Amino acid sequence: MLELDACTRCQECVDACPVVKAGYPDGAMERIAGWRRLGTPSGKVLALLHQSPTYEADQAALFSSLFRCTSCGACSVVCESGIATAPLWESIMGAAREMGFVNVTIERTARIIMEKKNPYGNSSTDRAAWIPADIPVADAAPLAVFAGCTAAFRQPEIGQAALRILERSGTPFCMLKERESCCGSFLFRTGAWEEYTDTILPMIEDLKARGVKTMLVSCAGCLKTITIDWPRVYGKELPFRAIPFTAFIRDLIREKKIRFRFSPPLRVAYHDPCHSGRHLMHELGRDLAFEAPRDVLSAIPGFEVVEFAKNREYQVCCGAGGGIKARDSDLAIAIAKEKVTAAERLHAEILASTCPFCRRNLEDTRAATGSAFDVLDVIQLVERMME
Repeated sequence: MLELDACTRCQECVDACPVVKAGYPDGAMERIAGWRRLGTPSGKVLALLHQSPTYEADQAALFSSLFRCTSCGACSVVCESGIATAPLWESIMGAAREMGFVNVTIERTARIIMEKKNPYGNSSTDRAAWIPADIPVADAAPLAVFAGCTAAFRQPEIGQAALRILERSGTPFCMLKERESCCGSFLFRTGAWEEYTDTILPMIEDLKARGVKTMLVSCAGCLKTITIDWPRVYGKELPFRAIPFTAFIRDLIREKKIRFRFSPPLRVAYHDPCHSGRHLMHELGRDLAFEAPRDVLSAIPGFEVVEFAKNREYQVCCGAGGGIKARDSDLAIAIAKEKVTAAERLHAEILASTCPFCRRNLEDTRAATGSAFDVLDVIQLVERMME
């Protein structure tokens, strides 16, 4: 309640919200005002006393606004009162479910994750099918790779590139393979996670039993979930540390364990994912959150890294987060058009990121707009340019 009362209605969040820019009056300021009216005990009492005929309609509008939120956290960065909006929205979405306001698409996807252990409905027996047969994966090692559902079932080229980098640099690692399940990111972002704790806890114990001390994560959503949400489920500090895969690649470059061939000059624009960037800049530090992927790209001969006008914690969301890509693909693409247009203005030949969801939505939008640049993960670029 303190955070709700802290809002001064300065409208900074309205100007920063990608959903507002896409044409919806859903900014954080109005969402907080709505929850003040309807979600607090005093608001409910006043509504009952005044016999407000719009109470239920206003409540439905508030929750519909939440279901359109990309959970990008831009509002939190610009908030003059320092309101931590991202966890606030997640808490309110959980309260909304308890109050009976549900989104059909969210509930369907949540049920698939709980039953199939991935959001795509694939069989768990196929989770490791993407792993190249010629790459050795240890049963136990201090270093582990968490693949994530999207690399396992939809974008295996990212996961395969990651394993090739480790194999060619002589780095031993282990994986959960078929024992890996969805990290639960979608469930945490949409307030539906409590039923999933019995899936997360065995993964943590399994990794601990394998002697894992460091876990490499190539998905921004997975990285945020493992870093922030898993300790809450575990009840204490995790027995291992999760870091961005690009941070480990940077270490390999510095240790001269991987080298690059020369490339013709290429302009590469880097897109900061929300979940591994501004959401983790305090937990991981700005160096791992923002600088590691840029350092990796800058180390590739011939690459000219160009920056968007808004970058790092002020970057513009790709539009796919918070379950928006699954619930409203048109809205996701409408939001992404701002980033695609900005990449064109930079004359970028490659738009790079470190999130498979960002990559997918940016690629869908690039194709829809007819833009000519390529959309690739930093891991893919590194593997392609290695000697």
